[in-house]
Amino acid sequence: MTTLEMHRTSTAPGRRVDVSRISTWFGIAFTVCQVGVMIVMTLFVLPTSGGPGTPALEWGQRVVEAADRYTAGNYSFMISGVLLLGFLGTVHLRLRRADSTGVLATVAVAAGTLLALIWPLAGVLHDVALDVGRTGADPRLLGAWDSIAPYSLAFSALPRLFFVGAIALGLRATGSAPWLQRTAVVILVMSLVGSATVVSGALFPLLALGTLGFELWLGALAIHWLREHSSK
Repeated sequence: MTTLEMHRTSTAPGRRVDVSRISTWFGIAFTVCQVGVMIVMTLFVLPTSGGPGTPALEWGQRVVEAADRYTAGNYSFMISGVLLLGFLGTVHLRLRRADSTGVLATVAVAAGTLLALIWPLAGVLHDVALDVGRTGADPRLLGAWDSIAPYSLAFSALPRLFFVGAIALGLRATGSAPWLQRTAVVILVMSLVGSATVVSGALFPLLALGTLGFELWLGALAIHWLREHSSK
C-alpha cells in the first residue's frame, strides 16, 4: 500500500452541516425576538411619549427625553427583524420542493427580503429624527416623525401578503398543516385591511394584531417544519 493510499483510507469524510435545519431555527428566533422586543417597547418605551391625545409639542419633548430608550429599542427591532433573512433559506428549499416551477419560492424570497428590511429601515429613519431632535429642533417635528412606525408597518403588510400567500400555497400543494393554511387566510385578510392604516389611523389596532399574528404564525410554521425534518 502506498503512502497516498494510506492517506485516503485513513481520512474520514467531514460531518455534513444541516443548513436547512439551521435556517428553520432562524424562524423561531425571529418570532421570539420580535415578540420579546414588542413587549419591552410597549411596557417601557412607548408610554414615555404620552397617550394619543398628547399635544405634538409635549409629545416631541417626551420623546427627546427618552431618546436613549428609543434608540435602543430601534436597534433591537433592527436585529430581530433581519433574522427573517436567515429563515428565507429553508422557505426557498421547501417551496422549491412543493412547486417545481420555482414561482412560489421566488415570490416568497423576494417578499420576505422586503419584509425583513422595511421595519428595520424605519428604525434607522427614526434614529435620524432623534438626532435632529437632540440638536434642538422643534420637538413638534419629532412628534410627527413618530408616525413613521405605523406607516412603515402598514407598508410592510403588503409584501407580507405575498410572503404568507406563497407559503400557504406551498403547504396546500404538499397537503400539510391544514391549520396553518387556514390561519394564513385570516392573517392575509387582517394584513390587507391593516395596510390601509396609511389612510385611516383607526385601522392601526387591526394592523398591530395582524402583525403579532403573523409573527406567531411564522414561529408555528418553523416548529412544524422542524418536526417534519426530525421525523424523516
